[in-house]
Amino acid sequence: MLRHFGYGLDLKEAMILVWSGLRGAVALSLSLSVKRTSDSVQPYLKPEVGTMFVFFTGGIVFLTLIFNGSTTQFLLHILGMDKLLPTKLRILKYTRYEMLKKALEAFGELRDDEELGPADWVTVKKYITCLNDLDYEPEHPHDVGDEDDCMHIMNLTDIRVRLLNGVQAAYWGMLEEGRITQVTANILMRSVDEAMDLVSGQTLCDWKGLKSNVQFPNYYRFLQRSRLPRKLVTYFTVERLESGCYICAAFLRAHRIARRQLHDFLGDSEVARTVIDESNAEGEEARKFLEDVRVTFPQVLRVLKTRQVTYSVLTHLSEYIQNLQKTGLLEEKEMVHLDDALQTDLKKLQRNPPIVKMPRVSDLLNTHPLVGALPAAVRDTLLSNTKETLRGQGTTLYREGSRPTGIWLVSIGVVKWTSQRLSRRHSLDPILSHGSTLGLYEVLIGKPYICDMTTDSMVQCFFIETEKIEELLHSDPSIEIFLWQESALVLARLLVPHRFEKMGMHEMRVLVAERSTMNIYIKGEDLEVEQNCIGILLEGFLKIENLTLITPPALLLPWNADLSLFGLESSDYCHTARRYQVEARARIIFFDEAEAAHLHVQTSASLPQGEPARSMSKEHSGLLSWPESFRRSRGSLGLAAEMLPGGLSSRALQLSMYGGSVVSLSSGQQGHRRQRPRHRVQAATTMTNQKKHSSSYPRMPSISKERHLLSVQSEGSNMKRVAALPEVAATAPAPAGAAQGQRRAMNLQEEYNSSEDSAGEEVIVRVDSPSMLSFRESTAVPPPQEQ
Repeated sequence: MLRHFGYGLDLKEAMILVWSGLRGAVALSLSLSVKRTSDSVQPYLKPEVGTMFVFFTGGIVFLTLIFNGSTTQFLLHILGMDKLLPTKLRILKYTRYEMLKKALEAFGELRDDEELGPADWVTVKKYITCLNDLDYEPEHPHDVGDEDDCMHIMNLTDIRVRLLNGVQAAYWGMLEEGRITQVTANILMRSVDEAMDLVSGQTLCDWKGLKSNVQFPNYYRFLQRSRLPRKLVTYFTVERLESGCYICAAFLRAHRIARRQLHDFLGDSEVARTVIDESNAEGEEARKFLEDVRVTFPQVLRVLKTRQVTYSVLTHLSEYIQNLQKTGLLEEKEMVHLDDALQTDLKKLQRNPPIVKMPRVSDLLNTHPLVGALPAAVRDTLLSNTKETLRGQGTTLYREGSRPTGIWLVSIGVVKWTSQRLSRRHSLDPILSHGSTLGLYEVLIGKPYICDMTTDSMVQCFFIETEKIEELLHSDPSIEIFLWQESALVLARLLVPHRFEKMGMHEMRVLVAERSTMNIYIKGEDLEVEQNCIGILLEGFLKIENLTLITPPALLLPWNADLSLFGLESSDYCHTARRYQVEARARIIFFDEAEAAHLHVQTSASLPQGEPARSMSKEHSGLLSWPESFRRSRGSLGLAAEMLPGGLSSRALQLSMYGGSVVSLSSGQQGHRRQRPRHRVQAATTMTNQKKHSSSYPRMPSISKERHLLSVQSEGSNMKRVAALPEVAATAPAPAGAAQGQRRAMNLQEEYNSSEDSAGEEVIVRVDSPSMLSFRESTAVPPPQEQ
């Protein structure tokens, strides 16, 4: 009968159950209960019966533990039940080779030591015994014959279990981060447990256990159309829909994390792709629920996200000051004082959660990174020619091959891209979120759209015609560079999804604005892509050794690059060569793979998939990770805003992360600092870097890793030089226009600074206090002087 109920039972498992015997505390408790009853005054049991119960039960338990317990391992071995399944054995072999790769990477990072010298790999490997007998060739765990259907089913079952384990781990991570409550976590965990019981007989079905908790009554739609006060409607709908929204959001996020981890570990195998497709199908109903809420009550999702982020930031701050106290940088009284203030804020959040108003259309447009970063005069002209539109899910914004009529600014919602030319083999989530600028590259270069853009949710976006972008392009050189940088954000994710799809839009903005190099090359120049670098040809034409003409957009890789690592084995827009010859004026942006990987790990260290990357203890990582990585990954809010043209990209980075509220704060904090000496340091640095890559003038300087020695003079000497600058500017001829005059005066000022610095070989820095010194590499250069 047990074969046909529950999990089922075969003969070997039945033998183990019988052999397990009577060994629990429940049997002893029952026998002691009989003994106590027999000792009392009653006509049913004699005292001898109670004694016999205790004796026989205790004897059987004792013998079971001693005899049966010591021989169970041999019985399991005789029945063959202690062997790993073939699917798990293949996964273990594959994992050991992955461990060897990680060991080699760790050894490469730790081998050299300035104080102790190098280490010996042979000796290190002797102590890693689990990697010593890797004499067989590595093979993928899913490389089995098509005729072996049994092995295929076992592989599917095994990978489903592993993906569900990843989903459950992601739920735990979200609970620790404060994204979900304990009640929501219990519901989500229970659904995963129920789905694991059914993976052998059907596809993933963890959403089935969540349906009863996620409901959107039809009468809610009438509330939105009613004449009730908006605050009252928002309050009641938030209370009713809060749990369902959190469950759906956590479900989609956990599955996305698990899919990415599975793909990174196993690659693009047929079994992994099947399970990933099942995971995507499971999320359809969750996406539909959130879409219904977004269409009917758009303010609800904004309120819930605001609550979630507020709670997460407050708990993060509490952990941070506690780590400062543990490391001795704060005294206990100071820590308690700060922590009490944070706990008060947390209680205020729980008792009086925020009710957020939906932003106005003008606010949405002003906080979009592309529009909000532009100067006020240019931005006002652009706002008057912008068309707002609301598109439902599944609407096509533009199609591949069509003429570019304008650009789309996504303020709310997500879009999905598809292309017949571009490779999507390694693209798990081909989506672009809010803050993206679509179609900008095609408008700048004047070519047809390179992919289809379809809304994946309800999208609130703005359309700007091509003619307005062309006018904006020729208005100022700094704006031209900024527009090309903005176009590279989306283009990089389209051309190399395997590398850049994991990164969020704010991470891409940090990478493009601060850790990339954009150069312009003239005809006849030769260029070489360095190792571990990725180049993207934005405009112009190149030739390689076999006289193949390269047209934009194109991906430029080193000559020995492994295309399989990029998922571009058979793409016609990817090129590898030792040298590239410029056939026509070309604009190329370069990314460092190591910088991109480090930036992604750094900004995602708080996510569940980022945990293995941490090498410090919890206390010290909490102390060091926030202030340093926050400042490094987000950019210098005050210093970067001064850069030209990097100031526009820095402003766009601020808007994409914080909206418009942080801009005034950052500028106010930097207002009391001396900015002119900093600008002189940047100018001196960029002048030394101008000739590194190209004989033509580079639009963006390469990132130099050298640190120049600084000669610090007195404040009086410094002020004399600053006072002399207006006199030099006054000798310049009268400009034709305001913008040209401002740029020409800036060029004269920098030329004067650079000539003095080159003559004296020194850099002037005013020392107000040690905390105000900032030795940072320059990431921007002013535009060249007009002929």
